[in-house]
Amino acid sequence: MALDGKEVPEFDEEGVVRTYVHGHGLRWTQQRQLIVRSVFDTHDHFTAEDLLARCHEVDRSVSRATVYRTLSVLEAGGFVDSFNAGDGGRKYEHVLGHEHHDHMLCTKCGAIIEFHDPELERRQEMAAQSKGFTVTSHTMKLFGICRECAAKGVSVEDG
Repeated sequence: MALDGKEVPEFDEEGVVRTYVHGHGLRWTQQRQLIVRSVFDTHDHFTAEDLLARCHEVDRSVSRATVYRTLSVLEAGGFVDSFNAGDGGRKYEHVLGHEHHDHMLCTKCGAIIEFHDPELERRQEMAAQSKGFTVTSHTMKLFGICRECAAKGVSVEDG
């Protein structure tokens, strides 16, 4: 990749994760490598079952338990975030190398809309400071009806 005419090396997400895994006394198996590659190959939000299906396209021997254990390791290391999508399931996304953002979740169709609002970020920090609180991380999820569902006449009461 070139930046201002200079070559910039690609960021090695897999290598960073592999170093973390080894540093925590865990094994770097072919299955774990496939799971990590599958996580970083998508820029969509996904469930553990979605990830398992993606891995099974390459290797049917990847187990559900290995997917869940690897997601737990990735989340503990700060490489992925997860959240309750409001339907009882968890959605994951890789965050390594990505800027902070928040989410709007449509309670009708399940759409997930990412957004970042510097003013909201500033006001949250001010609120925390006013209470003598130091923020180390946060998530914001807004639940409601997306534009497409609203255009179809779906209302909050229908959700």
